[in-house]
Amino acid sequence: MPSAKVTGIDLSPIQPVWLPPNVEFIVDDIEDEWTDASDFDYVHSRVVFCVLKDPGKVIETAFR
Repeated sequence: MPSAKVTGIDLSPIQPVWLPPNVEFIVDDIEDEWTDASDFDYVHSRVVFCVLKDPGKVIETAFR
């Protein structure tokens, strides 16, 4: 949806060169304190829970 704002988070700065105007990437660690003060309507993660130290904490943080 063009009116949506999409924020991607990754540990490595390997984001694509071209991005749609409503997409931004942040280099950050989801296991650290979340620095973005925004509320999120939807949090999606893929193939990360198997490498997290405390997946439950990440889920709790996303829910808050």
